[in-house]
Parts: sequence; C-alpha cells; structure tokens
Amino acid sequence: MAVRLDRFWWAAAVGAVVLALLGGCGSSLTNSPGNSANAPAQSGGSALADAVTKLNQIAQDSCQTRPPQLVYPNCDRFIAELRSAVTTVQNGADGLPNASAVRATSTTVLSAADAFQRDGCGTGPGAATNTSANRPTCVADLGRVRTGLGRLIEETRGVTG
Repeated sequence: MAVRLDRFWWAAAVGAVVLALLGGCGSSLTNSPGNSANAPAQSGGSALADAVTKLNQIAQDSCQTRPPQLVYPNCDRFIAELRSAVTTVQNGADGLPNASAVRATSTTVLSAADAFQRDGCGTGPGAATNTSANRPTCVADLGRVRTGLGRLIEETRGVTG
C-alpha cells in the first residue's frame, strides 16, 4: 500500500508541474485571460468569439511568427484561414464598443491579403513563376498582413461569446 501511495504522490507532483508549465506558455499576440486582465470583456456573438479565437490560433502560424522572407511562398493556407476569420470578425463587429476601428482594421487586413494573392506570392493558382523577382513585394505584402493581424488581435482583446 505504501508503494502505491508513493507512486500516486509522484504522479500528482509530475502532473502539477506539467500543468504549471503548460499554463505559462503563450504568445503576446493572443487574447488569453492572462493577457486581457486589464481589458474589459466585450460582448460579441459566439461566431465573433470563435473567429477571435481563430485569429489567436492563426497568430501562432509560422507565416506570422517567422521572418516573412523565409515563409511567404508557403502562406496560402495562412492567408485563406486569416481571410475567413477576419471576415467573420468584420461582420460581427457591430456589438463592440470599438466597432469602427475593428471594421477598419479588418478591411486593411483583407486588402493586404488580396494584394498578397494578386501579386502571386503563394504557391497556389496565379503564383509568380519567378519568386525571386517578386520577393520584395511579397515580403511587404505579408508584412502588412502580419501587422494588421496583430492590430486586430489587440482591438478584439477581451471579446467573449
């Protein structure tokens, strides 16, 4: 019996350490409760809250976190997911106190995503055949997308369903 209790306490201690470590992980670009302690909760619909959660997940993508000159050719999925979440945020912004700012930033992000695709920066249909000549434009386009995403996350901090 004493051996089993020792194993139990050891497993409980290990579990507590793992939970503490996982609880400390995060990014400055997320709307986690620890980052929004000073921001008042903003009421939104569940679709809006889900889209804000998706924005936070998208912010962890390598297209947002790694140097744009290294990742831009592989950001088609990132841009598609971003476009979907941003459109939902834009459409659901009416109930937010900063609705006009959220809508304006959403429009900016969507325009930057359009430019990224229009300039043939990804690997999908319409991608530039000579990406080295297109590189500065694509890096700049992705930079605008990334800046807009960061701003939109700040503007939607504290949104709840």
